[in-house]
Amino acid sequence: MSKEKDKTMTPPQLAKDKKKNFRISIRFKLAFPVLIFAVLMLFVLFRTTFRTVSTLVLDRTEGRLKAVAEVFAETVKVPLILDNQQVLLANIEWMAKRPDVIEVRVEDAKGVIVGGEKPTNLTLPDNVVESKFIGVKRVGQDIYGVAVPIQAHDRQIGRVMVLFNQQGFEAQLKNIFEERFLLSLLLSLVLAILAASVTWLSIRPLLGLQKTTQEILAGDLSARANIQSFDEIQDLAEAFNEMVARLGKSMDSLRARTEALEESEAKYRVFVENASDIIFTLTPEGQLVLLNKDMSGWPRVEILARGLSLILEMHAEDSRQKFMDFMNQVKDQKQEFTNIPLKHIHHGNQSEIFYLTNMSPVLDHDNNVKWIQAVMRDVTELRRIEIMKESLVRDVAHELKTPTAKFEMAVTWFEKELDRNHEAAKYAPVIDILKKNVDRLMRTITSIMDLSKLESGMSQLTAVNLDLTEVLEQVCQDMEPICAQKKLKLVRHFSKETLSMTGDHDMLYRLFVNLISNANKFTEAGSITVQSQIAEKSILVLVTDTGPGIESAMIEKIFERFVQKTAASPGIGVGLTISRDIAALHHGRIWAESEGLGKGASFKVEFPLRNQ
Repeated sequence: MSKEKDKTMTPPQLAKDKKKNFRISIRFKLAFPVLIFAVLMLFVLFRTTFRTVSTLVLDRTEGRLKAVAEVFAETVKVPLILDNQQVLLANIEWMAKRPDVIEVRVEDAKGVIVGGEKPTNLTLPDNVVESKFIGVKRVGQDIYGVAVPIQAHDRQIGRVMVLFNQQGFEAQLKNIFEERFLLSLLLSLVLAILAASVTWLSIRPLLGLQKTTQEILAGDLSARANIQSFDEIQDLAEAFNEMVARLGKSMDSLRARTEALEESEAKYRVFVENASDIIFTLTPEGQLVLLNKDMSGWPRVEILARGLSLILEMHAEDSRQKFMDFMNQVKDQKQEFTNIPLKHIHHGNQSEIFYLTNMSPVLDHDNNVKWIQAVMRDVTELRRIEIMKESLVRDVAHELKTPTAKFEMAVTWFEKELDRNHEAAKYAPVIDILKKNVDRLMRTITSIMDLSKLESGMSQLTAVNLDLTEVLEQVCQDMEPICAQKKLKLVRHFSKETLSMTGDHDMLYRLFVNLISNANKFTEAGSITVQSQIAEKSILVLVTDTGPGIESAMIEKIFERFVQKTAASPGIGVGLTISRDIAALHHGRIWAESEGLGKGASFKVEFPLRNQ
């Protein structure tokens, strides 16, 4: 545990590592996109506007130049018709003197140049000189070629061609737009700076919150954010301070709990490691996660290494499957089982070792089985003493059975002799006492022998697949006349579903006969009800009476051997003990419930339901 703590990074180290990471302020994250967006929008807007304005201005310029050329055409039309060369050349010379005119030409109807003026070295391009061209054509930067017809009476008598120079116009227009764009760019930059400044002022309280956070990460849980921004950030800071205060309390509580848990863990470890019983823990998949000591001659280290397979190998043949069955029941039913008798074979001397095992589930937060915990107590010596005691009880009971049978025969013979001598009526009360006590003694001996067989494991199940309803029906038919002698009504409420289970028919018959006999013994008036039903994955049988009930202090004790409600109660008090042992042999359980004296009692038996 200490090594794991050393590997854990402390809060100051975390804070230090966080400082090393590259950071960009929020104000810059907001200002940069604003600047870039504004510049792009301005660029697109100015570019589109420039193109639109440029197109409109150029279209208007072309129209104006064409109009000038058309006016000039009207001027030279008369001299061309009259073939007045002097006037024609004078008009051409006048036109060529315009500052925006580069070259002027006049053609007749046959395309022959009849006059022209060329103030510079430039000349009209071929696409303008071409005889079929009429209109305006841009032939270079700031240079336009214009060709218009000279018409008289709807007949073209010639053509005027003029090369105009509009030098500096487009450049001037472009300069105007560039100046406006640069000015807008400066305004965008100012806007971005304003956005960054406003953002910085807005997030300034957050910087204080960040500083407080870093102090807390450095280990100072007393640090608090003092922010007075009168907005949501102040609410956030107050909530943050409250969270830190609660975190501090939680940390103190967690620290105290951790110390208590470590102390408890140390005590638990000492307890487990020094316990006289064997304690181990398995996962539902069978992985061994805890073992406190050596077991059955095997060293603890090897058992932990080999796991469940070695634990199964330790068991005797008749005990191995029982261990697996109970482990699966704990896993599936999430139920605790106690005092499971198991037998191991010692690894060294091959002697038999007897254990009483308790198995219980450990559940997680989702109520699923996380572990299966087992506690095994070595009862080998107790088992040997128990075997000696059981053997002595069986021997004594067997030895008593023979003289009791002879005594019963003697009473019967004596009764016949009295009847032959006509003295039966005189000694009838004595004969009746003798017969009842002989019968009671014989039943006592039989019960003791049956109980001894069950507890010693000598009674073997003859397990078959059966319907428990058939057993209950037979028991009720046989017990109904006995209950009728006391004027008790035997009521049946059997499940309509098939009560499928695996068991010994005769033992189950004996179990429910004992329960109904017990109810009949203590119930003076009313009824005895036998009810069966299927509850989840089990069969539940209830035998309920209207008798005197059971005190709460006696609920658990009535299944112990030789326990009777009163000393005057008939029987020797082993009927319920035999019923309990029969139920255990069938992997079931039996218990009693009573609301108190005078309110009757209910005995409940539960068996696992056989899969169809």
